[in-house]
Amino acid sequence: MSRNKSLKKTDENQASQSNSLVEASYKMSVPAKRVMLLLLSKIHPAQQDVTTKITIQARDYSEKTGLSFAQSYRDIKNGCRELMKTIITVKDLKAKTTEECVVVSWMKHHENEGWLEATFSLWIMPHIHRMTRLGYTTIAVNEAIKFKSFNTIRLYEILMQWDSTGKRFISIEDLRHAFQIPPKSYAAFRDFRVKVIEPSVKEINEKTSWEITWEAIKTGKKITSVRFLFHKPN
Repeated sequence: MSRNKSLKKTDENQASQSNSLVEASYKMSVPAKRVMLLLLSKIHPAQQDVTTKITIQARDYSEKTGLSFAQSYRDIKNGCRELMKTIITVKDLKAKTTEECVVVSWMKHHENEGWLEATFSLWIMPHIHRMTRLGYTTIAVNEAIKFKSFNTIRLYEILMQWDSTGKRFISIEDLRHAFQIPPKSYAAFRDFRVKVIEPSVKEINEKTSWEITWEAIKTGKKITSVRFLFHKPN
């Protein structure tokens, strides 16, 4: 704890994570992803010790999502439990390694008080602490937590990696990997566009201060990548 005393108070409207974690592959429910963001919002990017218990309030979740207190408590409890089981896959192409880990290793929920405690797993810690020494991305929790689609949240994170330039070029294969969409699901680009890209872009445009446009990029006759352009209108 003493190693963290000199840090400024964490802005809990922001959640930071390593770029490796942003680009990782995993699939989870929207409540679980929201809980993950709330947990990350408690961590300062320069923080060294992230082993302590973190508290999440159903009241805070309710205020940010607009859901009832009762539903919010169910969401944070079930979402946190899911984070103890969901496998996150991180590939290091340079080292030629694949790492698998879970987000949460322990939780304790307080039935009559509407809050819970949780700790990050040992294996996820390298991606969430001392991030000022790594490449990392910070997103606005109050925007991301409103999304009703997991794919929208993931696309938002991926785009915010490049918020300083407002441009992101990414292959269809990498997008499918990040969202963990099976090869046989939306195999045709038309289906991937209608079911994944267009709904996610629409939700971000409607619920955040960002305005996004995109275009498909071909290699030969096949669409292989997508270019996103995004900015905040004056």
